[in-house]
Amino acid sequence: MKRTATKLALILAAMTCGWAQAAPDLSTTQSPVLSIEDKLVLGRLESVYYQDIDALQGIPFVGKIDTGADTTSMHAEDVKVTSSNPKYQSLSNEQLLKTIVDEYGGSASDWWLEEFDNEERNFQGKVSFTLRHPYTGEKVAMERPLTRTSVIRSRTSSTPIYRPVVTLPLTIAGKTVETEVNLTDRSGFSAPILIGKTFLANHAWVMAGYDYLQEQRDAQVIGRREAGDVDGVPVDVSLSLKSNYSILSAQNIEIKDNRVSFDLVGKDESKKRLTYPLVKQLSIGGNEYPVIYVPFNGGKGFQQTIQVYLKDRSKYSTQLRLGLDTLSKNFVVDTGAKGKLDRKQSFAARMKDKPLLVSPVENLILDGHKLDATPSFSVSTPLLKVASFEMIEAKGRDKVEYYLSNDQGNLEKVRKTILRKIKVGDTVRPVVDGEFIVGGEEFTVEFALEALDSDEGETPYFIIGKKATKAGVLVNTRSENLLDAYPIFTAGHIENATVEGLQFPVKLDTGADVSSMNAVNIKQFEKDGKKMVTFTYANDMGMKQEFTREVVDVMRIKAKAGEKANVRPVVEMRVKLGQVEKNIRVNLQDRSRFHYSMILGKNFLKYGVLVSSDENFLLGNEIGSH
Repeated sequence: MKRTATKLALILAAMTCGWAQAAPDLSTTQSPVLSIEDKLVLGRLESVYYQDIDALQGIPFVGKIDTGADTTSMHAEDVKVTSSNPKYQSLSNEQLLKTIVDEYGGSASDWWLEEFDNEERNFQGKVSFTLRHPYTGEKVAMERPLTRTSVIRSRTSSTPIYRPVVTLPLTIAGKTVETEVNLTDRSGFSAPILIGKTFLANHAWVMAGYDYLQEQRDAQVIGRREAGDVDGVPVDVSLSLKSNYSILSAQNIEIKDNRVSFDLVGKDESKKRLTYPLVKQLSIGGNEYPVIYVPFNGGKGFQQTIQVYLKDRSKYSTQLRLGLDTLSKNFVVDTGAKGKLDRKQSFAARMKDKPLLVSPVENLILDGHKLDATPSFSVSTPLLKVASFEMIEAKGRDKVEYYLSNDQGNLEKVRKTILRKIKVGDTVRPVVDGEFIVGGEEFTVEFALEALDSDEGETPYFIIGKKATKAGVLVNTRSENLLDAYPIFTAGHIENATVEGLQFPVKLDTGADVSSMNAVNIKQFEKDGKKMVTFTYANDMGMKQEFTREVVDVMRIKAKAGEKANVRPVVEMRVKLGQVEKNIRVNLQDRSRFHYSMILGKNFLKYGVLVSSDENFLLGNEIGSH
């Protein structure tokens, strides 16, 4: 059954452990987690726990939630597959897995999706492997029966990849599922666990437009400036709404035997030599920085181990800068406050004051003009930045004129009465008011004007100042465009979409960043100085159509182990699914061997789609489902 709600209802539900009254048609549970019809509602990233492994109990691992993945996979080291069956005792690892698969139909069949523990297929396989404790670096030895073999059909090679599958209880948001997990090397990925259908089926919906949705209800309010300590060393703390990574100031960095030693110089010039396990090396701007976990104490309100990379920040005023990953797991940000951690205020408690809730990336409509918008830690009065403006003396009150683009892209002159003027440094900003449409509702808001800096380009944008409302501004970094009014609705893993007038089945894949469609006869060329591409779309239902589009980007797709990276041109296409119709970026690739000729990824699904990994055609209008 299709369920609908507003995006704000989803946020409020995560705070109050049930769906808000704005969505009465949604079922609720008495559990302390966000759910619909007893199924969890998960973000694209969530914390995953190995609750049955004593050495790792209570340790959160990052899990990427992927409705496009048939199996769940996780990073493991020292993987070895053996069998106590005399028939296979001379074989091990991939040779053993391949032999088992070949004996019973080969990799082209699907028999290997069944479990092995029956009399006819008495493989007696076992898998030994190690998991690494993220904080201490210690290896945790594991042994589990071989549940089955995972056969990965490669995009770039006819030779399949074989992986052992074991069964482990995985826990997300308090729900434990006995999950089939394939073991692989995920050291090159940011998430050590990929949660696929073997966990999601019958247990969860997935909201691709959110990260750490289940963490919202326990989020703590943090101010734009904080203080705390790292391993006993006092540090000042600032926040970033642009970078994913947190940074800890470090000097004299040395890496030896997968351990990192460094000097942490605190805000009071105290210095301490620290050593932690190396998690990985992070490449930024051609430089390599070591990534580690450190204990951060934020006073009475927060004690947690966080991931940081090490870099000398001695020229900055803060020693620790928290990025989006840490903020999304733990906090919401009060842009007008400082020192909130020591007061230990929850998201739900702060929302009782009815602050304006925004994300780092927003859109709004001002006097009928669409504008990009972003919150600010430094600007107080809301601020519209335009290419230029002119103040004109007039009887009564002075006027100001500036230009904004309309829906057709043409510049329109805007003339307003100046209510007052504020001085910021050597700059004088006229203050006016305008009609805003936010979340489908209209408000009158005062804002100031300022000319764009030379390095900001010529496109006007809006800065949501700290005093946008009397109750202040709260930033939730788990999503984008929280001010949008589009509804949330549930959809199946497979649905029918309309793409440039063609209707056909598509696969909803929360693991994909960008949508992708089948394209053959791809030919790139230049026209009027623009990069262009012609291609033919086709599917196994007999549909075929040629398109010519501007190439707006090029994507390099990170390959699975054993595969080559894939380079694809990116174009814009008009896509409609359910209540959502958007122009989105789509990368082009030959998907002829797949039944589903298109996948819709995060860049479309973020517009309110809750995806089921095991149900299809929840939106109705089922066609081409063979």
